[in-house]
Amino acid sequence: VSPSMMESDNVSKSMAYLEYTLLNKSKKSRKTDWISCYLANCPVSKNSQGIPNVFQIQSFLAPVTTTATIGFIKQFKQYCDLHSHDSPVEGLQSMIQCLLVASLDIKQQFQARKILKQIVVFTDNLDELDITDEEIDVLTEELNTRIILVDCGKNNQGKRKKSNWLKLVEAIPNSRIYNINELLVEITSPATSVVKPIRVFSGELRLGADILSTQTSNPSGSMQDENCLCIKVEAFPATKSVSGLNRKTVVEIGDSQKRERYVGVKSIIEYEIRSEENKKNVNEGDKLESSYIPVTISKDSVTKAYRYGADYVVLPSVLVDQTVYESFPGLDVRGFLDREALPRYFLTSESSFITADTRLGCLSDSMAFSALVDVMLENRKIAIARYVSKKDSEVNMCALCPVLIEHSNIDSEKKVVKSLTLCRLPFAEDERVTDFPKLLNRTTTSGAPLKKETDGHQIDELMEQYVDSMDTDELSEIPLGNYYQPIGEVTTDTTLPLPSSNKEQEANKRDPLRIPTVFIYRQQQVLLEWIHQLMINNSKEFEIPELPDSLKNKISPYMHKRFDSAKLVELLQIKKVDKLKLASELKTELEREKIPDLETLLKRGE
Repeated sequence: VSPSMMESDNVSKSMAYLEYTLLNKSKKSRKTDWISCYLANCPVSKNSQGIPNVFQIQSFLAPVTTTATIGFIKQFKQYCDLHSHDSPVEGLQSMIQCLLVASLDIKQQFQARKILKQIVVFTDNLDELDITDEEIDVLTEELNTRIILVDCGKNNQGKRKKSNWLKLVEAIPNSRIYNINELLVEITSPATSVVKPIRVFSGELRLGADILSTQTSNPSGSMQDENCLCIKVEAFPATKSVSGLNRKTVVEIGDSQKRERYVGVKSIIEYEIRSEENKKNVNEGDKLESSYIPVTISKDSVTKAYRYGADYVVLPSVLVDQTVYESFPGLDVRGFLDREALPRYFLTSESSFITADTRLGCLSDSMAFSALVDVMLENRKIAIARYVSKKDSEVNMCALCPVLIEHSNIDSEKKVVKSLTLCRLPFAEDERVTDFPKLLNRTTTSGAPLKKETDGHQIDELMEQYVDSMDTDELSEIPLGNYYQPIGEVTTDTTLPLPSSNKEQEANKRDPLRIPTVFIYRQQQVLLEWIHQLMINNSKEFEIPELPDSLKNKISPYMHKRFDSAKLVELLQIKKVDKLKLASELKTELEREKIPDLETLLKRGE
């Protein structure tokens, strides 16, 4: 918090990153995730070791809560407002002392516990460490923690190489250096979650099996079928669903000191019956009201009834079991299809990787599965299969798409993993309630392409060209294995939002086919901004923030071809309106028009 950090607004940038990171940590509330904050080069001295110019503004805290985060950021903001106009003090350099104090506090707090320790340093002066190479070695052994250095200054790469900070970062294993602007871009960009390799299916991939014979509890039934080829496979999730923000229903109550607080609402389900009370001397007005007396009954006295026409019937226990369709786990291939014949807009569900079983399978399963993938790739085919993930679960029709995933093993040898990507296909009832956009060239049921029907109208032709300029028909194919990486390469050893070092992975984010769940990230952005404005800055009104550029670019039309819209604009007689200018003109017009009073309106109606 040196004067240079204050003047160049770098403290505010650092505070924004801290606020976002800590509020995200408060959502998970991990008891093993500890945080603490120190201010170096500070005129205030407050720490466990009594070192001058080091201020521990936040003691060790776990789990991180929203209330504690708001209090910490408020205290930090108050300090900055109080000391923003302080004159610089010569010789006020306590960065090394601050590192040592933080290291000693970590040792005293956790002692011999094996945890990942990391210190994030925000500074705009890479030359402030006045230490020799021998002292760097001693400091490295003393810290025993990695450093994430955030450069808040305008230092180029050449100046970084000559600084002692970079020497210290290079001397400590797994330490890194970033620019503050890179971190600010990272917290405003949607982060893709890493999919953990949890087995979701283990069973048989069957070709040529009789479906009726497989729907039994005998696991060896399909094995004895001479016309059936069985391959033991397993499935792992390929995509991760993004759930909505956690919500909790609360009720606002007031205590004896007239302070408002919120208490969670507990849901209790009770059953009751109502018997009509035969009352005498009831007038017509009272008949319209309910005359029932509720009687609470036990849950065991309630029996499930089934709708039959306009009535409800209770089935005997013998027939209740027949109301459930009994299914058994398995993956049955029902046929093959050309890759181009499957509409892309059908592939909208969560995907899974199907691989040869490495736990219960053998060499023959791996060889047969590899041969199947090779043949499908060579002939550009996909498989349509009947999929049941576990016993008595719903039956899905899925598309199996072959993929080759290349990665390096422990010995740095290139290895190719052959897999099938499983994606659920929509049933007829799904198509009736879903509006599927036509993203591919339209074809008939036999596969023949439909000829474009043009009526010769110029507007229709130009509008068709305009829509076609934003289609995804001619997008270049994604290189095999470009979007798939082993779990060891994508798993990070930190929960901090940091930029990825993989340039290809960063480039893949700009792919127009990779659309994040925009509304979830938008909700999170608005919620964080609401906390920032109303609870931290104590604003009376809330201003909804604009959509970040990273999300705005994702939902903006992707222009695949160049299209000159001047002629279409001329025919439609439309023009682009500036929203800011329109709002100001509308406000001025409303101010000019005086709203008449009630008497004037009554006279107009006469």
